[in-house]
This record gives sequence, C-alpha cells and structure tokens, in this order.
Amino acid sequence: MNYNICTFFIVFFGSLLTVGAQSELGEGFFSPNTTEAETLYLYDIPNSRAGSQERPIDSITFIKRYANHVDGIGYAPEGFAPFNEKLDYGVFLIRVKRLGRDYHEIIINEETGKTAYVSAWQGNFITWGEFLLNCHSVEFIDKNQKVFDNPMIKSAGRVVSPTNFRARYIMGDWMEVEILADDYNTVKGKGWIRWKKDDKLLINSNLFS
Repeated sequence: MNYNICTFFIVFFGSLLTVGAQSELGEGFFSPNTTEAETLYLYDIPNSRAGSQERPIDSITFIKRYANHVDGIGYAPEGFAPFNEKLDYGVFLIRVKRLGRDYHEIIINEETGKTAYVSAWQGNFITWGEFLLNCHSVEFIDKNQKVFDNPMIKSAGRVVSPTNFRARYIMGDWMEVEILADDYNTVKGKGWIRWKKDDKLLINSNLFS
C-alpha cells in the first residue's frame, strides 16, 4: 500500500464525510501527488481530437505553509470543492466519476457535480473499499437500517444502537463490521451491514477519530 493511502491512518478529531443523496458513488477516489508540490493539471475532454496534444484548461497548485511538506492549496479554480481536503494531515481525495487508462474524470465540485479530467499518472487511484477499510468508523444514514449475521442467509436482521461501526471486510455491497459503543472504541459485537445499494451510499464515514 502506498504512502498516500497510508495517510488515512492518521488520528484526528471528528470529520464526517458524506455524499449527496442523489449523487452516484463513482469508481473511487483520486489522490494527487503532492510530495514535491507539483502542479495538478486539469483537462477538458482528452483525446477529443485525433492526433492532438492535450493542453490543460486549468490547474491546482500546492504550497508549503507551516511545514517542510505540502500543507495547503496555493491556487484552485473558482468553485473547487473536492470530497475531502486536509493537506496539513496529508489527505486530499477527489471522487472519480470515470476511471480511465490515461485520464480520470474527477468531480471538482461536490455540490454541482462539475467534472474535469486529470492525468492518471499525477496521482493514485483508491477504491471505495480501500477508503472505507481505512476510515476510523462508519455509521448508518438511516438509523433503522439493520445489521445481519450473514448476508448470504436470508434473515430479519436486527436494529442496533448506536449505529457506529468499524469496517473489517468489504464484499460487494456488503461490509463485515465491528459494532462499536458510544465511545467508538469498545467493540460490542460483529455483523454485516449493507453499505451501498443501487450505486447509492447507505452510510456516512468518519475518516478520523
């Protein structure tokens, strides 16, 4: 696992991450290379003209403000609102709408759904599974959603309270979890929850503690 993904293990105060109810999940996340403060170039529709060389339409720059590593954005297009940006803690996640061989289509404004393209070589792709397994905890959007002992066996399931969980394994739409107490630390049991359905997210995620 590369360095950028490992930054998810940093412990910090609460940071609840959500995706709009009407928003499709997409393929995962793009985490730009920021170790050398390089510029992330944004493109319109790549390969739209045969034999043409792609030219960026805009860019995002990074700065070192208070440390010897990148900890902030120097410039970004107006309205830039990514999924999560905490560069001072080494985290910068942009949702990927379409995953490509050379370019990814990314969502640069989570409120409007506006997209642009980035070179696949300017960062790392992170799946939803990798992201959720490295979150501190997750919780149901609908507090009446049920926990199951086995997703492969039809059962009534059970409602738990509080609905705080820590992911152990991801299998398709399902997630095996530890059921957590109010302190988000004490493990009360284990079970399976459905974390997405019809490409819609059923949980919120806490990246940090």
